[in-house]
Amino acid sequence: MNDKQDVEKLLLQGQTVQFPTTGYSMYPFLNPDKKDQVIVAPLPKRRLRRGDVVLYRRDGEKGSTDAEGFAEGILVLHRIHHVKGDAYYMVGDNQNQVEGPLRADQIKGLMVARVRKGRTMSASNFLYALSVHAWLLVCPIRPGIMGAARVIKDCLIR
Repeated sequence: MNDKQDVEKLLLQGQTVQFPTTGYSMYPFLNPDKKDQVIVAPLPKRRLRRGDVVLYRRDGEKGSTDAEGFAEGILVLHRIHHVKGDAYYMVGDNQNQVEGPLRADQIKGLMVARVRKGRTMSASNFLYALSVHAWLLVCPIRPGIMGAARVIKDCLIR
C-alpha cells in the first residue's frame, strides 16, 4: 500500500486494503519483526463480536493522550475484548488494559487476514480463532505469561 493512500477513505469506498503492522501491541499474533501485514476489509453486514480485530480511530487530537495514557486521534488495530450494548471495548494482544467504550462510528474496518512471509492466514481460520479466544480468556495474566515466555526463550537461546 502506498503510504499516501487514505486507508479510511479506501475502506469507505468499499475497498480492501493491505498494509504492514507497526508496534508490538498485537504481538504475538501480529509481529512487525516478521514483516507481518494485515488485510483490512470494509465493515461486514454482521455485528462485530469478541475476538474480531478492527481498525478504529481514537477520539481526540492526534499527538495528545487521554487520561489512561492512550494516544489520541490515531488509527489503531486492536481486538474486540467485549461488546456491551452499542459500546466496544478493545485490547491489544500484548496488553491487558482494556480501552473503551468506543462508538461504532469510530470503527473503520475489519481485519480479515494476516500475511506473514508471503503466506496469508484468514482471520476465520479455525486454529487461529481458537488461539485468539484462549488468549482473550487469559487477558488479566498476560504480562506474567509473556514474561515467562521471554525467560524460556532466553534460556533456549543461550
